[in-house]
Amino acid sequence: MDNTLYLFLLAYGSVFNGFPEYLASAPGRVNLIGEHTDYNEGFVLPMAIEQRTRVLAKKMYGDLIRVMSVKHSDKIEEFIIRDLIANKATKDGKWSDYVKGVANEFVGGGYPIDGFWALYHTDIPIGAGLSSSAALEVSTALLLSGLFGHDIKPEDLVKMSRSAEVNFVGVRCGVMDQMASLLAREGHAMFIDCRDLSYEHIPVKLADSSFVAINTMVKRELGSSVYNERRDECEKAAAAIKKIRGGVKTLRDATPEDIDKIKDGTDDRIVKRARHIITENARVLKAKDFLASGSLAPFGELMYESHASLKNDFEVSSTELDLIVDTAKKVPGVFGARMTGGGFGGCAIALVKNEAEETLVAAVKEAFSQNGLAEPEVYPVRPSGGATVSIFTEDMTR
Repeated sequence: MDNTLYLFLLAYGSVFNGFPEYLASAPGRVNLIGEHTDYNEGFVLPMAIEQRTRVLAKKMYGDLIRVMSVKHSDKIEEFIIRDLIANKATKDGKWSDYVKGVANEFVGGGYPIDGFWALYHTDIPIGAGLSSSAALEVSTALLLSGLFGHDIKPEDLVKMSRSAEVNFVGVRCGVMDQMASLLAREGHAMFIDCRDLSYEHIPVKLADSSFVAINTMVKRELGSSVYNERRDECEKAAAAIKKIRGGVKTLRDATPEDIDKIKDGTDDRIVKRARHIITENARVLKAKDFLASGSLAPFGELMYESHASLKNDFEVSSTELDLIVDTAKKVPGVFGARMTGGGFGGCAIALVKNEAEETLVAAVKEAFSQNGLAEPEVYPVRPSGGATVSIFTEDMTR
């Protein structure tokens, strides 16, 4: 047995005094390009990573749900199913809200569940823009489908996981994170059309190069008012374009020419938001072909362009994220870099030749030190497989 899993099993026995029945696991993700386009029904290109959230659990009689996270706290959180049924369950501002939200989706969707006791562990950095929340939701959804024998289509599990975050937790996220966590294929990125949820697995051909995530150590609050504000601004931009050109449902339908037509009568801030989404969608369409063919230099240039747009037009970057990207541009062997995730902190992602990786990391750490910033953490990220669930047997302990 893997040593990490063995220690996890021991922790489960210590907390709940029993042996688990199921093991579910879901990866985090890094978005290679296509930021804030998902909730505008646009295109994205995420990649699942090796860092994952795992959960061990067993069914219990009654309707008491008890959950604990090794990462988040040493306290068991409890809630009861009849409160979910009666719509009395409320969020507490804790990590367990995501579990409660998914359980709520099962109950409300006609998939009955009983009580269960679950222990969670994650090695996905929290608040780093690597989608720890989606991994928590997806692992929980898979766990509940396994524990209680529900045969639910993957696309429905994705929708339930996202709905838990939007409607229960209150973060108006798109669907990209949950899709990448559940449906990823090892060795591939995912090109997703967020309008119809169609997707394509894109082979990641890096040869002698790698993707590296660099954590600013500034935790971003995705649920903050600023994130939801950007959604509102995008909706206002789409509405402004629709007034002059029918058939525009979201910014996915807008063109660069539309930007020129609304400039005079629309707040400049709204125009800039629209320009980012329109140009970012175009970049994703180019990037997927460059990645599949192993054309790393032009892919890297698109990363730099994406970051500039997120910084200047969408205004969701930060001093730390900009410092990483600006430093990366000066290091030979770096193809490109950009912020990844919602912004205002979290991680940047860089595409770099293996031989230049240490130089890049050293240069970024030195730049942070010179600017009086906390030392960033670095995570090699590789294209990994999606979520899994299995019955936990004694054979797995050997």
